[in-house]
Amino acid sequence: MKTNTIDPRGFISGPYIKCPKCGKDSFGILSIHDNHYSRRCKKCLFPNRTESGGGFPLPELNKKIIYIDQFAISNMMKALNPQTKTYKEGTLDEFWIRVFDRLARLCKLQLIICPFSGFHTNESLLSPYFEHLKRMYELLSYGISFYNHKKIKISQIYNHAKNWISGEGEKLLNLDVHSVVHGKINAWQDRVLISMNWQYDIDCIDNLRKTREKTHKEFSEIFKRWQSEKNKTFDDWFEEESMGFGRAIIRNYLSYEKRIEEIFKGDIEITEKNMNVLFPPLSAGIIDSIHDAFRKRGIKNSDIWPKTFEYLTSPSLKDVPFLKIYSMLVASIARKAAAGRKKPPNQGMANDIEIISVLLPYCDAMFIDNECHNYLKEQPLCDAIDYGTVFYSQKTKDEFLNYLDEIELKTTKGHFEKVDEVYGKSWRKPYKTIYVENR
Repeated sequence: MKTNTIDPRGFISGPYIKCPKCGKDSFGILSIHDNHYSRRCKKCLFPNRTESGGGFPLPELNKKIIYIDQFAISNMMKALNPQTKTYKEGTLDEFWIRVFDRLARLCKLQLIICPFSGFHTNESLLSPYFEHLKRMYELLSYGISFYNHKKIKISQIYNHAKNWISGEGEKLLNLDVHSVVHGKINAWQDRVLISMNWQYDIDCIDNLRKTREKTHKEFSEIFKRWQSEKNKTFDDWFEEESMGFGRAIIRNYLSYEKRIEEIFKGDIEITEKNMNVLFPPLSAGIIDSIHDAFRKRGIKNSDIWPKTFEYLTSPSLKDVPFLKIYSMLVASIARKAAAGRKKPPNQGMANDIEIISVLLPYCDAMFIDNECHNYLKEQPLCDAIDYGTVFYSQKTKDEFLNYLDEIELKTTKGHFEKVDEVYGKSWRKPYKTIYVENR
């Protein structure tokens, strides 16, 4: 047998200070935790298990949550990655390097976090640079990610349904970002980021591409209808979209129930290719959450379904944040179509609307594409869906850089000193060699 010995000194790193026990300048960082860090001497290994004196408290953090859209992630990756054609030809706007510098620096200073989402993963999977894009959004998020967008929708519906059945349908929801992310936003981050690379099936990626194409085709067909609706107003399209949601949930749920019944009867044969018919759709999760909310408010089982139909056709549903934002963005596009716009939005627009509608209320700032930014500046959107989030796009590049600079300028000297104490003075330097060292 071969014995491998692990030397605890290998886990100790700088910055070093004088050891309280041996007096050597070897009292280094052993570990960093949510609100404290630990030191240990690399020479005498003070403190041992029976000694105290190695733990140090850290101040509370209040990081800004900034959502960075996929196209920005992609451009920052291309700006730093020698393997990309854009990098080799030097054709990319240097703005993306400046954005990366500031974002990476502020993340290291524990002032911001840029959580990634399933949207980032899905869009990256359609790129030949999936692993490189993944490295970029994980670096800026420190592994913090938003819940699946369906789970966030279900959560909002659940809480709104509880209010509605209690006669408080207009009560504002508590949209706490800490309840919709994996990981702790305001934790002091370790210097080591552990990432796992999953092997995604070719069929999975192909299905993502087909779904994206199908959604765009359907969106384009609806756009043609909007072009002919010259007599409609913004409120008409908003009403149509928002009130159609509940009816669609009921219709899709009943269809799912019928499909499951046919499977049990043997009328539908399950094979490897159609296995997905077994997976519950969003409508099933929403119906289940509504039933759960009603039961917790004392509604009898015999009244659950009648109340569910009443709720899903109630005007109160328009106040659910994700549905309100989504419907307003769709109404803005419809208004443009009826006003004479010729071309439908690009293939990514449906995805962009979905991202913004679900994540907007939980972010301090979002960097999004120009078209969506324009919609959000229009009335009635800029007033009706004001959650305190500020928006930036390529059209407001300088403003975004100023916003990031302002975060650092407003930070106290004591905070920077604490960062230097824990991570060292060289820590603030952005990791520009992210791709150079890992080719």
